[in-house]
Amino acid sequence: MAVIIENEQIRAVINEHGAELSSLIAKKTGIDYIWSGDSKYWGRHSPVLFPIEGKLKDDHYFFAGKEYHMTQHGFARDQDFTVIEQDSSHAIFELTQNAATLEKYPFDFRLRLTYTIVNSELTLGYSVYDPADQDLYFAIGAHPAFKAPLMPNEEYSDYELEFSPAKTRHKIPLADSLTDPKKQYPVDENHLSVSRELFKDDALIYNLNREETIITLADKAKTHGISLNTKDAKFVGIWSSYPANGQFVCIEPWWGLADPQDSDGELTHKYAINKLAPKTEFQAGFSVSVF
Repeated sequence: MAVIIENEQIRAVINEHGAELSSLIAKKTGIDYIWSGDSKYWGRHSPVLFPIEGKLKDDHYFFAGKEYHMTQHGFARDQDFTVIEQDSSHAIFELTQNAATLEKYPFDFRLRLTYTIVNSELTLGYSVYDPADQDLYFAIGAHPAFKAPLMPNEEYSDYELEFSPAKTRHKIPLADSLTDPKKQYPVDENHLSVSRELFKDDALIYNLNREETIITLADKAKTHGISLNTKDAKFVGIWSSYPANGQFVCIEPWWGLADPQDSDGELTHKYAINKLAPKTEFQAGFSVSVF
């Protein structure tokens, strides 16, 4: 089942399965900015990544002396959420632990995703609450895929990515879906031309140090596109299918990171993990403006 929120400028469609945004349409032009989810290239639209972001080394981890198995990006994207609040311009989706999640992740939790639209901007807020009497260890992230090109007379290579503010950031290497934060290095990659070869080595990962960053994906004339505000995200990943010719670019704010290649597998040691004290709440989020 899908939930629709809208105003005079935009309409957003969110599926209860995964609380996943599947459509974001500008009413004036009819442009849908979200990737179709064609499984030939990548069969999702904008999944939430929880309670891990990226891949675990050997797809497992240890907590309190026990071994647990979990595949890339965690389980929330494949769970049915409950709509706990909705009006014309916002909706809140909730997921809590169940028998299936406890097999992979031995924690009680409450995860809420809040979608809100104002003017031509969609904001997605994350809330993670620890209802238990033990610390909660988790990561969370976004994986929205934006169409490129947006118009039928355009090509994929007609699009560009622009980072603001323009500055030196550290880039984190990724190999075989695992990271190497110890080898991150400074780059001035504030303007990138979109091409298939840009993603030949998998995602581009930048350490944002929680500094608010606006990333714009648009045609070269900037007549249409999106601007994503990462707010206080720790990292951002930029990804598309390679060599498959998927007509999308993912801009992914992350509050966590895939395991380092030298990970010891202990969840409490996991690089960039978030630790939430009992009966406390973590909040984060990002926003997307369309033009």
